[in-house]
Amino acid sequence: MMLVFRIYVILLMLVVTNSYADFIDSIHGELHLLSGNKKLDMLYELAMEKVQTDPEVCEQIANELLERCGEEQFVYKGLAYHALGEMYYYKEMYAEALEKYVLAEPFFLKSKDSVRISANYSNKGLMYYYRADYDRAALCYEKSLAIDEVLNDSVGIAKACQNLGLIFSEGGSIELQREYYERAGEIYKELDDVRSSADIYLNLGVSCSRVEDYKRAKRYYKKALGIYEDIGDSSRIASIQNNLGCAFMNEGDYVVAENYFNKSRDIFQALGEKMGMVYALTGLGDLYAQKGMQNKAVELYKKCEEINESIGILGTQQENLMGLYEAYKKMGRYKEAVRVLEDYYALRDSVFNEAQISKMNELESKYLFQKSQNEVSELTARNRLYVILIIVIAFLFLLGVAYAVYYHHTRKLQEKQRLLRLEQKVLRTQMNPHFIFNSLSAIQCYVLDNKVSDAVDFLADFAGLMRMVLQYSQDEYISLEQELEILEFYINLQNRRFGERISYDIVVDGSLDNAKTLIPPMLAQPFIENSFEHGELYKREGGSISVRFERCNGSIHYCIEDNGIGLDVSMDKKVGSTKKHKSLAMKITRERLGLINQSNSNKVGLMVEDRNKYGEEGTRVLFTIPYREMG
Repeated sequence: MMLVFRIYVILLMLVVTNSYADFIDSIHGELHLLSGNKKLDMLYELAMEKVQTDPEVCEQIANELLERCGEEQFVYKGLAYHALGEMYYYKEMYAEALEKYVLAEPFFLKSKDSVRISANYSNKGLMYYYRADYDRAALCYEKSLAIDEVLNDSVGIAKACQNLGLIFSEGGSIELQREYYERAGEIYKELDDVRSSADIYLNLGVSCSRVEDYKRAKRYYKKALGIYEDIGDSSRIASIQNNLGCAFMNEGDYVVAENYFNKSRDIFQALGEKMGMVYALTGLGDLYAQKGMQNKAVELYKKCEEINESIGILGTQQENLMGLYEAYKKMGRYKEAVRVLEDYYALRDSVFNEAQISKMNELESKYLFQKSQNEVSELTARNRLYVILIIVIAFLFLLGVAYAVYYHHTRKLQEKQRLLRLEQKVLRTQMNPHFIFNSLSAIQCYVLDNKVSDAVDFLADFAGLMRMVLQYSQDEYISLEQELEILEFYINLQNRRFGERISYDIVVDGSLDNAKTLIPPMLAQPFIENSFEHGELYKREGGSISVRFERCNGSIHYCIEDNGIGLDVSMDKKVGSTKKHKSLAMKITRERLGLINQSNSNKVGLMVEDRNKYGEEGTRVLFTIPYREMG
């Protein structure tokens, strides 16, 4: 069993021993003596006091806190949902806990309380981890880590690194996992945090077990066990005993393994920890299966499934299903075996697909960690700029990695070599260094103005745009729905750089099916950037951009119009590098259309003109694309 640590805020712990009714009555009696926010503070403190010992009272107090909050009291609404999330977490109802953490998030963001925002991201990350949604879990912990680094919160940084290491171990990224653990371990050593250091030993033991280095794993486990026994942490002692049982079982020492599994099960049962029981019973089931006692193994696997239904640990559920399948097969119960195997593959495919999506986040996290490792102890308000510079380098590095991966791919596909090289040029033109620099400068301004949540939101949207460009640029055609998603992200980010002074609209002909209609991806981005940068829209009152998709006979008219200074005036003003950049964008677009047209009988057309010929200001770009639908 691997441990994941959560960071949450507890303002005060009180000792109250009244009965349920007397306790509620005493709350109302004390509330009358308080005024203003002190009443709300007291309700939150009391709810958190009861979160583990009396969840029903906690729920009642948290709901009362919600009822007493005014419209603008965002932080207290967030705290009420946070308390409800904690209550469900300790009841091991993880789906309900996640729902409450999600509800708390917008209120913490509105309150601009960075500490609670970070804690809430951490709690969400843990819930996603239990659901085997490792992509979302990693994203939550990365956001938490970014905030903690700005706050110079050493404990928060260490916990986030530890949890990220655990997530990456699930995906097999052992080296990246160890780097995160080492960083967390150094901080724990500085803080003289013995318990957390033992947690690192435990998870390092798990890493060794994954590569079947059981001797080394047992050394780590026993180091951790000694510390847990010294501090009297029963839950973690049971976790270590379970992991030792797995190690001895895999070495073939079934007697010692069974002894450890039974000890672990007994402790978890006494503590009432469902998750621990699932791990212990899974271990015993595997042990009986290896000993050929298939009936006992099936009984234990089924019991695990019953418990797991209420908590939903998908990774362990997957292991249970495979064990159950093997047991049924050995018993000759093939009908049940096939049914279980189908459930196993459905669950495995779901987890696998999410892990694939998270690869980009893994690369981003690794580089961010490497660049920020030596600056942890020096982060203050004065050096926030360093964090921004690290992010700039990380994004540029990711672009370089993406180019290298695609270039390697083209060597295997000689027929598409020129087209894939061109897609990289398109990618670089659309996400050119000028736009990246300006976007990250905007993030820097948010951070320096202490607008951490705005910076995180802008950075998340920018990363989302980059991932979409990397994903869709390799396809010759994408759906209109996907193109609209990219356009909305791209124009919105450009507009936020200029203070949202420019209006825009995207209009789609009602006769077009967004999900089925296919068009070449990202044709308009260079021209939209020219509208912002060279059309001088931000200098004009009422500057606007219009994007339209219209069906005309057997074609789609993809039109981009602005009311800027126009093509002719812009051409007169071009000098130096600006002229070179814009000409390159036009050249690459025309070359790309030429390659697309080589493989299609119906051609894609492009027309760029100044609107002054119609008695209007601005530039008009029109693509004529043959209509085609997804087969």
